[in-house]
Amino acid sequence: MDERISSFCVGASESFKELYRLETASLNDSNSSPIFANKYKIRGILVDQVGRAKALLTTGDTSVVLLWAYFTAKLANNFIETEEPRAEARNRLLEVVNFCESHMYLESEGNLLKFSGLMQYVYNSLAVATDVEDDNKTKSQSALFWLEKAKSVYEKFKLMFGGPEAPECWESLAASNLPPEHSCLVKSVYGNKSEKRKASELCRETLQRQLQFAPVVDELLDLYGVAKRRELREVNKNDSFAVSPSDWLINTLQRFDPKDWANNTATLSEFYAENGEFINALECLMTAKSVAYEGNQSVDNEDLGQSLSGTKLWADISWRMSEYALRLLERGSKAILGSRFTTNEDGVDTPSELYGSLFGQNTTRALHEAYGEVTKDVDLSTMIFELSHTPKAYPTAVRLFKWTCRSLSEALIYYRLDERCTEAIQLIRAHANAYAFLSIFEMDISRKCCMQKRRVDLLENLLAQLNPRFYMLACRNIMYEGAEALTALRDLNEEKMKRTAAKASPPSSSSTTDNVAEIVKLGRKVNGLGLRALNMYKQLLDSFLTPGDQSEPHLYEEEWLPIILMAHFYSARLHSKTIVTGPLANRVGELSLALKAYEKMVAIADRHAKSGYKVDMPEVEIAREMAQLTAGQIARTQLLDA
Repeated sequence: MDERISSFCVGASESFKELYRLETASLNDSNSSPIFANKYKIRGILVDQVGRAKALLTTGDTSVVLLWAYFTAKLANNFIETEEPRAEARNRLLEVVNFCESHMYLESEGNLLKFSGLMQYVYNSLAVATDVEDDNKTKSQSALFWLEKAKSVYEKFKLMFGGPEAPECWESLAASNLPPEHSCLVKSVYGNKSEKRKASELCRETLQRQLQFAPVVDELLDLYGVAKRRELREVNKNDSFAVSPSDWLINTLQRFDPKDWANNTATLSEFYAENGEFINALECLMTAKSVAYEGNQSVDNEDLGQSLSGTKLWADISWRMSEYALRLLERGSKAILGSRFTTNEDGVDTPSELYGSLFGQNTTRALHEAYGEVTKDVDLSTMIFELSHTPKAYPTAVRLFKWTCRSLSEALIYYRLDERCTEAIQLIRAHANAYAFLSIFEMDISRKCCMQKRRVDLLENLLAQLNPRFYMLACRNIMYEGAEALTALRDLNEEKMKRTAAKASPPSSSSTTDNVAEIVKLGRKVNGLGLRALNMYKQLLDSFLTPGDQSEPHLYEEEWLPIILMAHFYSARLHSKTIVTGPLANRVGELSLALKAYEKMVAIADRHAKSGYKVDMPEVEIAREMAQLTAGQIARTQLLDA
């Protein structure tokens, strides 16, 4: 062997040990500062080794090519992990692809055995390094393209050798070096809207292989890991070639990480839920929870999730479970209401494969945890059905609601409002939405009022804790949702008032006096809630005024225009429905305010339409008609008062 190559291989062997030490130290340290410090130390080692190996590529030695390509791929992933521009990582990975595909005949048995794992690693890394924007420009090298290339190499290896049996194919067993913050390949490809289905299937296959071959990886590490390599070198310190250079890659192979796998699988559930495949989404979530729990369980009888409670992983999985359950609740509520936002497909669950067909894991404990209280009469198939289908009645809806609340509470242990405010805001708003959706299934009007009251409390308390200077966008959304909740609560109390008034009572009965008192009390409550909703809408509209002269903007940002228009629309409705006593002039005053709000809404919509904005809201035409009707009502009321 060339002396230069021999010297390089000795240095590479030592570098592998140092890389392993630094990566292992990062995994065992929860403090972010040492983790990033180690990543930059790793980068220094990799840059040095890449330079040394590249100078020897002209020798044509396959071991040099293998090590150069591996060090380069590791360096590219280091750039991704430290959130540097992906172009640098992509360029280095493409350099490996171009060299190996042009100089190494990968169809041969020897080269396929040696390079198959490495090329899968490179192709998978390229999928991560590919931006979604680039996907739209270069379909020939999109994230999906690189995923398919990785799958092709894996299938060739499996066809030729009958399975991932050799250390050289370790990357077939587990893509452990991909940065966890990118959720393996799922998040990177999730934005590729034209090919989501195909990309999700590739991601699922990757996750399935990782789970299936995790025990094999452990065996490889036990056989070829750093400890074994150290023993060999102690026997003969001058012999750095006790095993082939390709086997040295095992030194940096990390064991199957259940946390990363669980996070990736939970992320994949979003795709299935978005497409109405709730059984598949449920399996992803339950498997993710089970794998994460088993990987961190220290006591056999420990409660599910106890060892992970308060961690980011558990919070993220819980958050995704809450989103999943909330999506089902929303679909069910829209189906009941017949909302105009519901399409023909919205309330229909997409047929999915049987539960367990994705990963085939035992998720019984996770299903019990999600389902809540379980009786002997409830079997697993019933649990799966109720947790994966759009609810049609209150009992099923309340089960999903409780699961949502438990999941949100678990997520909020980590995403505290005083520490991670942005995420906490989203979670609390989701909690408020859960009450809104559940109230639609409830038949008892008093209980519906309690649910809307709880929703109002959540939003008002959240708004009171936020500084508009720093969280104005969130405050505006909360104001709108809070006003909407107050309006819903007002309407429910008005319905209670009407029902009380409609109760038949004999004139001489003492209950008549009680009914009148109750009606008066409810009337005051209705007006009070209406006034609070109006003030919330006004607070929202005032937040858009120019700070200097408090003037209204000529044009609003397109994303806020619908909210502005609906705030005026609902304000008009609240004014027109205000319960008025005393002179008719009081009624005219409220109707005049309603007319002003309707006219304001129409004027804003017309002004933006003339400026090229797309204003496609049926409420605008309703407001146009209501303005005319309200004007006529004012005129008739004034005649009666004359």
